Amino acid sequence: MTQISSNDPVFDSADSDPTVSPADDFYRFANGGWLDANPVPPEYGAWGSAHEVHVRNETILRELLQGAVATESESGSIQQMVGDYYASGMNTGTIEALGLTPIRPWLDQIEALENVGDIRELAAEFHHSGIGVLFGMSIIPDFENPTSNLLYLDQSGLGLPDRDYYLREDDQSQALLAAYREHISRTLALADIDATETAVSAILAIETAIAESSYTNVQMRDVELITNKHNVDAANELMPHFGMATYLAQIGAGDEAEINVDNIDLYPALDTMLATTSIDDWKSYFTWHLLRATASSLPEGFESEAFDFYGRTLGGQQKQKERWKRVLGAGSGDIGELISQLYVADNFPPESKRSMEQLVDNLIIAMGERLRTIPWMSDETRSEALLKLDGFGYKIGYPDVWRDYSDLAVAPNEWLGNRTAAARFEFNRQIAKLGQPVDPHEWSMPPHIVNAYYHPLRNEIVFPAGMLQPPFFTPDADDAVNYGAIGSVIGHEITHGFDDQGSKFDATGQMRDWWTAEDMDEFERRAKVVTEQFDAYEVEVGLNVNGELTLGENIADLGGLKIALTAMRAAQQGGEAKSIAGLTPEQRFYVSYARAWRQNYTDEYLRLLVNSDPHSPSHFRCNGPLSNLGSFADAFNITDDSASMRASAERADIW
Repeated sequence: MTQISSNDPVFDSADSDPTVSPADDFYRFANGGWLDANPVPPEYGAWGSAHEVHVRNETILRELLQGAVATESESGSIQQMVGDYYASGMNTGTIEALGLTPIRPWLDQIEALENVGDIRELAAEFHHSGIGVLFGMSIIPDFENPTSNLLYLDQSGLGLPDRDYYLREDDQSQALLAAYREHISRTLALADIDATETAVSAILAIETAIAESSYTNVQMRDVELITNKHNVDAANELMPHFGMATYLAQIGAGDEAEINVDNIDLYPALDTMLATTSIDDWKSYFTWHLLRATASSLPEGFESEAFDFYGRTLGGQQKQKERWKRVLGAGSGDIGELISQLYVADNFPPESKRSMEQLVDNLIIAMGERLRTIPWMSDETRSEALLKLDGFGYKIGYPDVWRDYSDLAVAPNEWLGNRTAAARFEFNRQIAKLGQPVDPHEWSMPPHIVNAYYHPLRNEIVFPAGMLQPPFFTPDADDAVNYGAIGSVIGHEITHGFDDQGSKFDATGQMRDWWTAEDMDEFERRAKVVTEQFDAYEVEVGLNVNGELTLGENIADLGGLKIALTAMRAAQQGGEAKSIAGLTPEQRFYVSYARAWRQNYTDEYLRLLVNSDPHSPSHFRCNGPLSNLGSFADAFNITDDSASMRASAERADIW
């Protein structure tokens, strides 16, 4: 039986489980030792390779932030802004002394509410300050004209992660809803605010009514369903009591020719609620969402209470993260690109960027080969697909042009003030995009984050420096290791351009049907095989993976593996494919893939993931795609009737 050698220069044999055959459970074969030795730490709901990289990056960033605090810097400089932000978050004495003073003006504004017009005014103020109520808002490229920006209204307004948390009737869901009710009551009591059964029930009644009119998480993946453009007058007709036209003018978007409404039925339902629900009930709702949004910036009692529900009960964490990690996490959202500029200066050398560029180029070439040879696609659709691939852009490491924070002021002792200022800065930055061309340099996440993404409206893939670390990217490892790990991630993001939703956008990022009807029917037939495969994976009794919710990610995992292997084989042409420590290049490729996705979960976090996340749990992300690949079976001499393989006639094959 194949084993990982103790002499391997990259793989630690202790991470594997030599008692398990690749033919039975490859995820366990490659990762069993590591899984047994790395239970989820009490500060986390899950623990895996990405968490290990994240923690290493946190340690680096902590030193940089502490250095910024200790350095006397010019006002408005990166060092001053980052240092004062971090210092304000770590100054718990001042935070405790201030109590609710930083949010008192908002509490007073809530208490003064008299009518729906006042609610609209407050909603606009809350949205400007990063406090979510009623609905959300984003400004991104127009699905139908991706060279210009468009304002999108997004369903929101809930305190639980998803609509179904309010609507499921099983015992476990009802217990969680009861815990949420108690959390609301305790939070209101901490603020010395009415926490009677009437107030808490009013909050839950409003949120439940919003949930009942909200789309499911599967529906929200359907870009055609959530694309509903309206001019301002038409948008106002959806919420005449609220006064949507006035709201848009208040936030600086009143002159827009069109906006997009994601859920066409939600906004009239909200408007009816605003007209028929008592002002006292709305006061309770707005008070709760103010406290929920600001809990991490208030005295310790509020933050601990929020952790107890969202971290412990909902996410399975047993212990709150250290204060400095929480402040750093907040900073990643508030002033991410300022922090990233400190990180990349010393932690992403030019040679890593060049290596990644070569990998990406090779993966795009491999995808081109796949598109040119796929037998089920017609020449008409194939030419469009190749045109889209030719239009792919990529960003690696960090932006060519960093975000300008010159309009943001950061003070050393104003934690909530700094967080609110950052939220208002970002809101204004977003609004300023309206009427402007799409910025080709913009990133959707800070470069120190451990993640990657495909942006369908820009037709580009992005790989932040924070992720380009071992075990995802190891500069001195053999090709098989890097193609199996970061190569499959690159392939994954490329394939997102051709998954069930990415395939609805063309080379320019425009939402457009570029498929023949016959080819789309065939694509959907093949995608259904993937859906049914993952629907069958049971996480616990009564809870299975949602194959529809995870379809895009599962298609991307499968396609990414295929094109990464094709690219690795091409890179080895002309040279001898040498085994290392007893493993062939293809064996090393697959072990590296499995190692990248190793992860343990708490029971609570796993349920949260399955109910709300478009990614499948790691065990299935590893074994699921592999079970469809003959190349995997060949690499480890696995027979078709083994537990690791699906029957040949049932295997998924798209890209």
